[in-house]
Amino acid sequence: MRTKRAFTLIELLVVISIIALLMAVLMPALLRAKELGKRMTCISHVRSMAMANVLYADSADGWYVPIIFRPGGAGSQSQITWPSNQLFRKLLGYKDKEGAGESDWHSPKEFRCPSDLVGMQERPDRLYTNFISYGANLTDWYYSDWYAYGYAGHKNTTVKMPGSKLFFSESNDWWMWWKGANYVKGWDVLRDDTIMPYKDVGCDGPTLYRHSEGVNLAFYDGHVEYMKKDKVWNEDDYGAGKAGMWSVFTHWPPTASEQKSLPHP
Repeated sequence: MRTKRAFTLIELLVVISIIALLMAVLMPALLRAKELGKRMTCISHVRSMAMANVLYADSADGWYVPIIFRPGGAGSQSQITWPSNQLFRKLLGYKDKEGAGESDWHSPKEFRCPSDLVGMQERPDRLYTNFISYGANLTDWYYSDWYAYGYAGHKNTTVKMPGSKLFFSESNDWWMWWKGANYVKGWDVLRDDTIMPYKDVGCDGPTLYRHSEGVNLAFYDGHVEYMKKDKVWNEDDYGAGKAGMWSVFTHWPPTASEQKSLPHP
């Protein structure tokens, strides 16, 4: 009669070792593939925002979606920020999700970056809660008391080289600006944290490098790019006022004549 031979201990250990080796080889590749999938989803969201902005300008006499608009004029309490702009939300495809509950500061969950732990988990901040994953570039207005501005937004005839000027990117707030891209003080220390910890270290309006230490960027002409963090932030350029993609101005801070050149509807 034939009998079945059982595994010896050595043979069992060899099999376990082979499985462990295969896992060690495959897991990094699987994690990279998973991260690439999240990055592609995020790119799709950012591209939708870029194209919606172009379509918005076509519908608004050349005006891009305003980052902030105060119908009552500068200093008034009423405000419409780009996340709550109803036309822009419709162009983005937020169908049946334009009610007051979501339109103030949040986007529908399926439109958030899948790598945004704060937004996807809806982790509240100690002062400000904003589940949107993306911010608009407010650098051109940040030199002044920007929050009191009556209108902060560009027109397509006044943005020279729109393919090289940044509008949207990944953030934890609805707005962002040049200095907030400082990953040494911000991202490298805080990672995917809420709003106030970034404000505490002087990186309010931050850029968050969620995808393999890089970020998805949307430009005024509607195209999208992925950049590593050292291409987005350069300490020497900031010190020399070379704003590059961050501003339409030639100088930073802008000269008095440049400040007057900002369009107003």
